[in-house]
Amino acid sequence: ESARTAPSTGLALIAAITVTAAVAGAAETHLLRFPDVHGDRVVFVHAEDIWTAPTTGGTALRLTDDEGEERHPKYSPDGSLIGFTAEIDGNPDVYVMAANGGDIRRLTFHPGTDEVVGWHPTRNKIMFRSARHSFGRRFDRLFLISPDGTGLEELPLHEAGRASFSSDGSKIVYNRVAREDRTWKRYFGGMAQDLWLHDFANQEDRRLTDYNGTDRLPMWIGDTIYFASDRDGPLNIYSYDLTSGDVSKTTEHVEFDVRRPSHGGTQVVYELGGSLWLLDTVDGTTGRIPIEIPPDPRDTRPYLRNVADSITEIGISPVGGRALLVARGDVFTVPRQHGSTRNLTRSPGSRDRNAAWSPDGSTIAFLSDRTGEYQLYVMDAT
Repeated sequence: ESARTAPSTGLALIAAITVTAAVAGAAETHLLRFPDVHGDRVVFVHAEDIWTAPTTGGTALRLTDDEGEERHPKYSPDGSLIGFTAEIDGNPDVYVMAANGGDIRRLTFHPGTDEVVGWHPTRNKIMFRSARHSFGRRFDRLFLISPDGTGLEELPLHEAGRASFSSDGSKIVYNRVAREDRTWKRYFGGMAQDLWLHDFANQEDRRLTDYNGTDRLPMWIGDTIYFASDRDGPLNIYSYDLTSGDVSKTTEHVEFDVRRPSHGGTQVVYELGGSLWLLDTVDGTTGRIPIEIPPDPRDTRPYLRNVADSITEIGISPVGGRALLVARGDVFTVPRQHGSTRNLTRSPGSRDRNAAWSPDGSTIAFLSDRTGEYQLYVMDAT
């Protein structure tokens, strides 16, 4: 709910009681990101914390609880550890924890961004990308580090952003550029990604794909490289046969892009429209993983919030006696000099915006997403 403050002058003391809307017993939670899979468990990010759930779906278990961002969780080859990038100490560095949570340890201490990419399949080392030895943030390189923080080493790739090892670690397939955090769609410019294969034994690079769009996030499974591409419109998962060089389309999603696919064994987990989906590369079947995240009492309790610094829109009444404000998703009017601050919409579970006073001063129109979609509302100005 929302409440009026005591009478005030001007805009300095606009305040409201706010509460995050939560639907009790919601069947499925959305906005699940950065997934990875091992056996019958998936790990992912929701609200910038790391969670885990069964691959069949169900209630998620929270693994981290920090005010900063935790992202890019990746299971170790044996499934006992999770490497991830976090801002627990203020800077994005590489951390590791037990697969069921706890025993969190910081591994890197560089002032730049160290982003977890995966694990070496045989050496029990976390692979991460960093620009620590590069000129500029765009030119990342790949590094390995042990779970105890020792053994830092740089892979002999002059430019690499995403990668996946062969099962024996003797070769690696990679993108020279990482573009997953950008909002470009159907991009055909100079940063469009291709797949490259590097053989560590003879130090040779070989280009696998030369599509003028994006071929990204490679995953080496058996004799096949799986990757995300927009060759047919929306991003889908494709496969590259290492023997024949043939490229085949594996998934057929048309409404949303396949985002951030990651593999464990013969399974690939990926984001689609805010949900997690699982691909079995053996039989080619895909399906959504229905995951429920229980409400967090810390985020659902009502609390007082001064929103004077959160004003996003301002207008004046036709006669100039009151100002019309939008702050933190509510519509307010405040007096020019004396009188009460009024929260007109009192809707902490939705976002109200684009408020406008009618020419005669009797009504106020605004947009709100309280029904799930933005619609136009009109209310009495008092």
